[in-house]
Amino acid sequence: MARSSLRSLSRLQAIERRQCPPGWGSEYVPSMRATRDEAPKISRPSTVYSDKIGRDIHLMSLPERAACLLALYNPRLFDLHEQHMLSPYPTEHPLAGHTLAKSQQLPRLAGTIAVADRMNMIGKHPTVWDTDEAHRNEDSNRIPFPYIGDLLLFLADTQGAYCVNWTVKKNAAQFGTPAASMRRGDTRFNKSSDDSRHRLEEQYFADGGIRTVRVSAEEIDANLIANLTLLVSRESAYRGMAGHIRETALQAYKEILESGLPPISVIAEMTRILDCSRNDCLTLLYGAIWNRDLRVDLYVPVLPDRPLRRERSDVLTDYRHWFAR
Repeated sequence: MARSSLRSLSRLQAIERRQCPPGWGSEYVPSMRATRDEAPKISRPSTVYSDKIGRDIHLMSLPERAACLLALYNPRLFDLHEQHMLSPYPTEHPLAGHTLAKSQQLPRLAGTIAVADRMNMIGKHPTVWDTDEAHRNEDSNRIPFPYIGDLLLFLADTQGAYCVNWTVKKNAAQFGTPAASMRRGDTRFNKSSDDSRHRLEEQYFADGGIRTVRVSAEEIDANLIANLTLLVSRESAYRGMAGHIRETALQAYKEILESGLPPISVIAEMTRILDCSRNDCLTLLYGAIWNRDLRVDLYVPVLPDRPLRRERSDVLTDYRHWFAR
C-alpha cells in the first residue's frame, strides 16, 4: 500500500535523488532498499534478481516477494518499479519518456497533495520540517513527504504499453490494518485513516488512467510461489546458454513430459550429448519452464526426481484480473 516511510529531511532528499525522475530497467533505484539501514525494523527485506530487468528487485515483505515473482513471470512485463514514490506535486505519467509509449498521449498525475485536498484529508498528508539554516525564520517550513507504493508494473499488450499499480498485503483483511501505526507500536489502529490512504493511492493513479489492484498474497498458491522462486533463480544462467543447447534440451524434456518419466531419467544422457554438467541440465529444465517454452503444472512441486505434470491451468490466465488495464 502507499505508505510514508521513516520521515526525515535527509530521507526525503535521498528519495528525491533516486526517484526524480525514476530510471528505467537497470537504472531504476527504489526509494527504499532491502538493507538493514533502510528497511523498516519489522519488515522481512529481500531481493530477487531479474535478468530481464537487469537488477535486483528490493522487497520489504514476503507478500511483496510472492507478488513480485508472479509479476516477473508474465512475459508482457517489460519493467517493474518497486518502493516507488507517489509524487506530492503534479508530475508526468509513469510511462512518460519510455520508447514503448512515445506515440501515446499520456495524462499527467495531479500529485498526492491535490488528491488529499480533493478528498478533504490534506491535514493527514505526511510532512517533514525543513531544518535548513536559510529557512529557519520562515513561517512555512514544512515540506510534503511522499507516500511510497509497493509495485508498479509496466506491461504491453496489443493496444500498447500501460501500467498497473499493485498494493500488496498478506491477506485481504490486512487492507484495513494501518501498517504505519503498527511500525510505531501504536495499537490504537485507525481503520478509517488506513482506508483513506488506500483511496488516496487509488485516486492518485486513477488520475493517470492507471488501475490499482489490491493484491492479497494468500490468493497466490504456495506451490506456485515455491516453484517461481526456484525457476527465477536460473533465469540468468539459462539466458546465457547457447540456443542450440537450449533447443535440444527442450525437446528432450517435452518427450519425458509426454511419457511420464522424471527429468532425472534423461539427465545422465543429456550431460553426455550436450557436454554439460548435471546442474546445467537442471538450469535448462527450469529456464525452459520459466520462459514458458515447457508448459507444466506449476501448482504442484517441480522436482527433478518426480514426473512433470502437464499444465492444467495457465497461471497467467488464473491471475489475469491482476494484470488487466
